[in-house]
Amino acid sequence: MEVSLIILCIILGAAALFSIIHSLLLKKQIRDIIRQNHFIQNEDTNLPITAAMPDKEVEALIESINALLETHRQFEIRMTQANRSFKNSITSISHDLRTPLTSASGYIQMLQDFDLPEETRAEYLEIVKQRIQAVRKLLDQLFEFARIEADELVLAEEAVNLGNVLRDTLALFYNDFCSQDSEPEIQIPDDPFVVTGDTDAFKRIFSNILSNALTHGEGHFSIKAVLTDGAVNITFENRTHSITPDDLPCIFDRFYTTDVSRSRKTTGLGLSIAKRLATRMGGSISASLDNDVFGIHLQFSLK
Repeated sequence: MEVSLIILCIILGAAALFSIIHSLLLKKQIRDIIRQNHFIQNEDTNLPITAAMPDKEVEALIESINALLETHRQFEIRMTQANRSFKNSITSISHDLRTPLTSASGYIQMLQDFDLPEETRAEYLEIVKQRIQAVRKLLDQLFEFARIEADELVLAEEAVNLGNVLRDTLALFYNDFCSQDSEPEIQIPDDPFVVTGDTDAFKRIFSNILSNALTHGEGHFSIKAVLTDGAVNITFENRTHSITPDDLPCIFDRFYTTDVSRSRKTTGLGLSIAKRLATRMGGSISASLDNDVFGIHLQFSLK
């Protein structure tokens, strides 16, 4: 009996000792986790929290903390990118507004200060008019973009004969293509193909893409619509030397302009608006560049 009692006491003592040691080690682990967490926050490092000793519960806790830290890091990265994008946007807007206004102001000053021939005055007034129209176009695009971003632009969900909309939009650019002595290659199926969306939004998408092509294009304009697997694929192509492969990942970003397009006073909003409208209506849009042939590719599901 006494032997059994001694054995029981030894077992209980060992268990108590193990519990005390485990508790001390656990506290040490917790203090170490707190220390690592403080270090990560103060030093702004990407190091994860690690366990000093193997323990399933502690490792599960550390895994959860590391997941939260990674979420926080990704949030900070997105915030930094958003702030940088906002600052770049303000810079772009300021530049795009200041440039035509400064130019117009210069011509107005010359009209006021000099006794110019009537022909020269008419020429300068036309330039001032163009500069003001450029500012108005930018402000209209900014307003439209802001409404889309704020989800304030209500889009209809109606049956749209997309072939007719594309033909009508192309007709509006007839004089623009003629002024470049370029006749676009157009391939649109005669049979109607109907999609669900907003007619005006589709017109805006096509107009923005065509305006971009005429601004950057150097001939070889092509517009093709192909029906495949319950969808319509529309491709706009033009030859250009002002766009490089490095531009493709950013081509739909707001206010993104190449060096050449900046010199041509483009706002960098047209394709960004086109992408947002296409996405809002359940479509997709992408860009490609192959041997100096730039392409914009649209896809919408058929009704």
